[in-house]
Amino acid sequence: MGLTDALFTGTSGLRALGHGMSVIGDNVSNLNTTAFKGARISFSDVMAQSINTGAGSGQLGRGASIQALYPLFTQGSFESTANPTDMAIAGAGFFIVKDPKGTGNTFYTRDGQFVIDKEGYLVNAGGLRVQGWRIDEITGDITGAITDIQIDRSSPPVKTSKIDVITNLDAREETRTKLIFLSGNLYDDPSDGNYTYLVIRDVDGKDNKIGIRLEYNAATQKWAYEIYNLETNQPIVSAVDSTSTRVSFELPSTKEVISFDWSGVTHVNGPNDIKMPGRTGRIELSGDVDPDTWEYIDFIAPTDPQVIDANGTQRKLRVYIRYDSTDSRWDYRVFENPAATPATNPDDPTQETGTLLVKGDNSDETNIFFFLDGTTQRINLDWSNLGYGDGTPTATVFTLQETDTLLSYWDARQDVPIPSTAYSYRTTLTVYDSLGTPHEITVYYNPTTKDNVYEFLVACNPNEDMRDFTKDTLPMQWQYEEGTITQKLQILSGNVQAKSLKGVLMYGRLEFDNQGNVKKFYETYRVDANTGALVQVVDTSGNPVPDPVDKFSALGPHGYPLMIADFLGIDFPYDIYPPNSQDQGLVRNDLQQIELNFGYFFKDSWRSESVRTTQYATSNATIFYDQDGFGPGALESITVDNQGIITGNYSNGRVIPLWMVSLANFNAPERLQKVGGNLFKETTHSGPPVTGKPGSNGLGTIAPNSIEQSNVDLGEQFVKMIIFQRGFQADSRIITVSDTMLEELINLKR
Repeated sequence: MGLTDALFTGTSGLRALGHGMSVIGDNVSNLNTTAFKGARISFSDVMAQSINTGAGSGQLGRGASIQALYPLFTQGSFESTANPTDMAIAGAGFFIVKDPKGTGNTFYTRDGQFVIDKEGYLVNAGGLRVQGWRIDEITGDITGAITDIQIDRSSPPVKTSKIDVITNLDAREETRTKLIFLSGNLYDDPSDGNYTYLVIRDVDGKDNKIGIRLEYNAATQKWAYEIYNLETNQPIVSAVDSTSTRVSFELPSTKEVISFDWSGVTHVNGPNDIKMPGRTGRIELSGDVDPDTWEYIDFIAPTDPQVIDANGTQRKLRVYIRYDSTDSRWDYRVFENPAATPATNPDDPTQETGTLLVKGDNSDETNIFFFLDGTTQRINLDWSNLGYGDGTPTATVFTLQETDTLLSYWDARQDVPIPSTAYSYRTTLTVYDSLGTPHEITVYYNPTTKDNVYEFLVACNPNEDMRDFTKDTLPMQWQYEEGTITQKLQILSGNVQAKSLKGVLMYGRLEFDNQGNVKKFYETYRVDANTGALVQVVDTSGNPVPDPVDKFSALGPHGYPLMIADFLGIDFPYDIYPPNSQDQGLVRNDLQQIELNFGYFFKDSWRSESVRTTQYATSNATIFYDQDGFGPGALESITVDNQGIITGNYSNGRVIPLWMVSLANFNAPERLQKVGGNLFKETTHSGPPVTGKPGSNGLGTIAPNSIEQSNVDLGEQFVKMIIFQRGFQADSRIITVSDTMLEELINLKR
């Protein structure tokens, strides 16, 4: 009947509008809910009923029903906060949060009110953990899969792997002068000069054999001189009729500038005898030895070649040498203070009672070195001119002059390892070992005898240097396996030298161009961590050494010279192998490798950086220094950027990118299921989540220190409230009028 249909039609409207008012009530009540997304309700008519009319079949509406009810994901405005972990999404996307108490409980939210819980996890108010990617500190990129974000409360120590030291070295500093004063007598005899020779040892241990010939003409009071290279017998510099008593020349090897001064030479009637100062520094053997038989050469009696130390005292030595014809190699021994007569069996030097200075077996080298007992006075022993056959070996000794360097001045056995007069400038910075313990590193600089060339020495406190050689009683020993032959070398006299080098990390030279910019490294060395011997990493020409003897690279990964430190006391399993050889096992990886950056690096060739060490005519100064190590630290604060990168600021000064917040979006976010607590859950109709970095693939960016407000427009809700109220009022009138009509219909039977 039509009147009852009207009742039901009005009721459907009341029901629909009542739900609409509930939606408005929910929107208004969540006006201050963070990131709340207001819902929108829409209505539709109910399927019409067909009735017969005079014009034919017609349709009679049966009321209203709810067509759709879904949230509106329009952007809410942002509210700034003081909480660094508050985040808002500017654009599309949801934060991903997980319930740690269950598996598969993944939810999505726009509410970025996050805090760090007691375990360091980033959580929302309900304790759900925010999801993201861990960031690799070195590459700065994300690593691994999406997981719970957990903030490290402490920063572990990081050992220093690179130091940057940018200085200006005063170009007005005078070059260092290496003067060799000759003495003695040269009588007037222009036709017969006086010859003498010596070796001048450069920084890489090479002996430059130099000869000098002087003539003096008393009539003219003028000199004739010639400085020549004994190796090639070629003149280096010469002059006749000269009034000067000084001449300067460059060493053939390193171009170090050396000066001879003979102003103290006398001219009295008598034998010519030019005296060269210095101790014995080189011994050369010549002649022949019987194959497979030990031969010895004495430096004992006054008639023997004299080995004189730095104090002018004769040091008594005996050299044993043997040529092995089976493998064409050499065995040798050097003793100090040997027995008055050789061993009863000359074929057995093990019966010698003197102090063994050096020994070698199966050596393919014919140029070795040792030290006088108890000193750092090095003697080079060369038998490259020694043959084998029926004969007797002879020896020639050379007086030595050494170029004064920062390295030669350093002596770790002294309370002050290097005197202040040895350098023109120094700068100090702090580095860290793997435990986070700080250590001071000092770089010393001094001009050399060559223009535009400075030497540098990098050293730590000798008491903190714990490299293996500083603890060994016999540091200088090597062993090489070459097929079936094992070559062994022990420099037993090198212990004092090794102790004196304690603390030295690197020594080298810097050359500058005429504009004051650094031009190249050359003659650069580090100290072998196992033996205490110098290891060349950049040669005389300025080229990195392809395979340094300690088996570490000459340069670090950034192209800077590499030095090796150990502040922890790492012991090597073998004292006879290079510190980075496979024989040493994994301990080789524990040594601290530190690159030295002067603003100059090698990549196919030496290249300058924009900030680099210079040599300008202004005071010595440190322009910049830094290092990449840190001690342990505690978290002080965190920050978040618009890419969602969470960065930790620690008390040790480290600023570490820790995590990147991950976002997710859906093809139909309106079909997500609300589960309360500002959370949504994936449904079949919403589609699967598409995750990504903030700001990528259509996802919004992160607004740090902000929260998103509700997107509910109160004015709009009030207008809809009025409309729904009026509609509800009108629908109720339909019901009351229909009731009146039914009452009239019932009253007809009266």
